[in-house]
Amino acid sequence: MVSTRTALLALPGALALITGCGGQDAEPPRGTAAESPPAASAPASPDPHASASASTGRFVYNTYADENGDAEQEPEGLVASEFTTFTGMEWSVWDSDTAEGRGRVSGTWCLPECQDQPYAVTVELGDPETVDGVTYYSTYEITDTGDLPEDLHERMVEADDGRLTLPGEG
Repeated sequence: MVSTRTALLALPGALALITGCGGQDAEPPRGTAAESPPAASAPASPDPHASASASTGRFVYNTYADENGDAEQEPEGLVASEFTTFTGMEWSVWDSDTAEGRGRVSGTWCLPECQDQPYAVTVELGDPETVDGVTYYSTYEITDTGDLPEDLHERMVEADDGRLTLPGEG
């Protein structure tokens, strides 16, 4: 079975075959071998989820849009646990002890009300733990509940007690 990521990586080559059949004068599509340097000499691509300010060596383990999970810094979307997901995150702090950001939260504890309209909150990640040589934040706390009703905030805490998923869990 071909993974989605593998299929997407093969897409530019397939498009080149389809669109390149027209004529000799046509320019090759962007990102084809005719335009790109050989793979062996190309530098590694930077992590698209990491920002320049996220240089602390602290990560969050994240399965958002990748069920296998990955170590990320300052992700826009974060699956905190099997019960809680943050989206539209904008991080103001990402340092060796904590990370803080604003975004929207939803989860199984608020369905169906929050499925289409997650709640605006501020979240803080903390309690770094090292797993296989990589340091991950291991907890989260809502520091400003914004428009999240108190009863739903309590249900969220009951669901996962503010624990972030770490590699090897889940």
